[in-house]
Amino acid sequence: MKTLAQDGYSFTVIALAGGSHSRASRHYEGLAFDVDTINGEKVRYGSPHWRAYLRRCGQLGATETLGPSDRGRATHIHAAWPR
Repeated sequence: MKTLAQDGYSFTVIALAGGSHSRASRHYEGLAFDVDTINGEKVRYGSPHWRAYLRRCGQLGATETLGPSDRGRATHIHAAWPR
């Protein structure tokens, strides 16, 4: 998250290690986070920043990068790193 901020992104994290996720979720290990706002824009399919943001997460090693084009992610993105 620090690198993303240093890259110039501002974002709102809505889930890190807590919340309600699947039993095997990497959130509980602190290896995943969800974001619902990027650079002042709410995440949704037509918003301008989420694709580039997820691409950058992938460049930083994220192996799960899910967004509004994925089921259950209409209003947020999810990025997770390997265990």
